[in-house]
Amino acid sequence: MDFSVEQNYFELWQKQFDATLAPEDWLAASGALAGSLAEVFMAGYQAAMRCQFGIKDAAWAAFCVSEGVDGLPPVVQDDAGLLTGVKTWVAAASVVTSFWVKVGRGSESFYVVLPRETKGLSLTLNRNEGFLPELCVGRLQLENVTAPAPQAVSKAALKQFPELEASCILIACLGYFASLGFTWASDDLARHSALVINQRSDAALVALALDMQTRINTAPELSLKVPGWDRDRRLIEMYLGMILKRASAG
Repeated sequence: MDFSVEQNYFELWQKQFDATLAPEDWLAASGALAGSLAEVFMAGYQAAMRCQFGIKDAAWAAFCVSEGVDGLPPVVQDDAGLLTGVKTWVAAASVVTSFWVKVGRGSESFYVVLPRETKGLSLTLNRNEGFLPELCVGRLQLENVTAPAPQAVSKAALKQFPELEASCILIACLGYFASLGFTWASDDLARHSALVINQRSDAALVALALDMQTRINTAPELSLKVPGWDRDRRLIEMYLGMILKRASAG
């Protein structure tokens, strides 16, 4: 199966990555490198991983929490300390080099980081059919993997990861739109990015979501300039809906 589009974007991202840039500045710049909304997702997701877990280098990482699909066994640790089980929906699986894996459930759960070359770790790569088709969605399987030391991860902060991911993907999307010549996207970046990413302001995130909702509903030229817009726009609408629903709930 050909994942060359994902791999080409990964290589471009690697060449351009500048660890000295502020997160919101690199986030918009990496969005500007994108050629599709699938690549916008990759840009935003990798920024969220850096903001959440303090990743400093150019390696790509995946947050592996989804499990139980199709009756597949969850990841657990046995009495010998070995990890076995399956995680599903591993984003950009053809290129990520490390995996932040949740082990167990509830109050006893913990997180470990596994490099791609870990003995007993294997990946099944699949194309995301019909939606974000350039994105590889993998399945991570562990078979008697020796568990490294657990990561010190704030579980309270992890509950906020969906909003952080949404924030980063929306900012990356503005960088992408700005690169296509939409001046309103550049204006919105200047207005929102630092408050949303650096200060993690809920009010700023809602303001960004409202502005973007208005933009995509009143800019028919997006269908002409953005490849696959009519097919993939629900990526943006999904995150906007999540943010605005949470805001209205309270």
